[in-house]
Amino acid sequence: MKAANKQLAEWDKELNQLHERNGDLGLEVQNLKEELATVTRDREESKKSAPAVADFPEPADLLNQLKAWRKKSGASLADMEVALDILKNHWRES
Repeated sequence: MKAANKQLAEWDKELNQLHERNGDLGLEVQNLKEELATVTRDREESKKSAPAVADFPEPADLLNQLKAWRKKSGASLADMEVALDILKNHWRES
């Protein structure tokens, strides 16, 4: 009988520790939910303030600007088209 009472006391102590841990985890979950809500709200606000479409120059205009800055540039119109496609794809992803 004494051994059973000792075992029950140990289990009771362990149960109390588990309740405390559960309470701590519940508080942590609540804090993480609040943080997620804040981040989500901030992200939505930044999406609203960001321009919907980037205003990129035409490839020929970009090539002309490049040639004006670097007269010996070996870039072609096709190079400018590819560079602008890369920039547009990158801009859409961010």
